[in-house]
Amino acid sequence: MTEQDQKIIKDILQSLLGFMGITAEIETRGSDETLVFNLKTNDSSLLIGQRGGNLNALQYMTRLLSYKPLSQLPYFVVDVEGYKQEREEFLRELAQAAAERVRDTKESLLLKPMASYERRVVHSEISKLPDIMTESVGEEPERRIRIKPKN
Repeated sequence: MTEQDQKIIKDILQSLLGFMGITAEIETRGSDETLVFNLKTNDSSLLIGQRGGNLNALQYMTRLLSYKPLSQLPYFVVDVEGYKQEREEFLRELAQAAAERVRDTKESLLLKPMASYERRVVHSEISKLPDIMTESVGEEPERRIRIKPKN
């Protein structure tokens, strides 16, 4: 992602935050594949919302508004105070614990409903295991992951 594209995304984020009356410092981190725009603010709980709902909406709006002005639409993530990073670590641990339980009981396990990016983290973590598999079941917003033995 070019520095100009990064500036455009930061400006869009600052505008959205301005409409909400929220001030935040925007830090960027990441690799060539994924760039994370991490917001540091005193209003973090408001921006994150229940189960990350407000944060998902903020990211969605930022992507929509950046579609036309960017030279290409790169993959980027909007985060608040490292919430998504911590949540991903929790989800990886949850996936490993669930896989152990499935191994022990030889029965499938249905997780609670999750957002699509959360399901992607769990699917990715379980895909590393040779004897366990996952599948998404249900309809949004109640879509869940079933973890089960491969055989």
